[in-house]
Amino acid sequence: NAANLAGVLYYLHHEVVMTCPRKFGVTRIRRLLVTMQNTCDLYKDKKTQFGPYSAFDSGACGVANCTDVYKKYGSIIGCQHIPYDTGIFPAYCEQPNCGYPQWYSFPGPCTAKPIAEKTDECKSADPGGFCEKVTGQRDCTYKIEDAGSVYMDELYKTVTQYYTWDQFCMSQIEYNNKTDYGIGVDWWDGIYSPAKCRDRYNKVIAKFKEKYPDRPAQLTEPRCDFYE
Repeated sequence: NAANLAGVLYYLHHEVVMTCPRKFGVTRIRRLLVTMQNTCDLYKDKKTQFGPYSAFDSGACGVANCTDVYKKYGSIIGCQHIPYDTGIFPAYCEQPNCGYPQWYSFPGPCTAKPIAEKTDECKSADPGGFCEKVTGQRDCTYKIEDAGSVYMDELYKTVTQYYTWDQFCMSQIEYNNKTDYGIGVDWWDGIYSPAKCRDRYNKVIAKFKEKYPDRPAQLTEPRCDFYE
């Protein structure tokens, strides 16, 4: 799974930094350059560039019908809109025009099984969509290239080699969703504040610009056109 930056910040704020230590040991925001072309089977049936989003957990698709979807359309890239500043959803949106946060799914080999259970036979029967030269064929729908990372400790400080997570978590937390602020860290304060969410977004973009001055900080986001 992947997301645009607004979608990444939503996920980090809502799932990762409210636990101590961080959920899944997350340390960075990784930027990806994606080339994609979904299958003709999908477009003929749905008239969309994207298909349904599938949540993957340890490499296994966690959506009930995703195996059927991939059998029908091939290894298609899916997308999902995240509501903006509504109910439990925070005030993140894609700048500069406040587009929706979006999540994406990229099916890899043997989508039905977690990484530790993927056999060669399963991967051969269900190879996924990654390929070096994207064609839009059922097993060649996307290419992903690394485009740099921003570590969270480059945005604000938490632990060091001399001050461990065990020590940090005894008295501090990056974000408490019950109080809407952190203890010892204020970077995540204000999950429903459009101004604070926009400021966090811009700080991440600024750090990418600082670290990779010869690359564009961001590219135009494709429109997620799947709404079922």
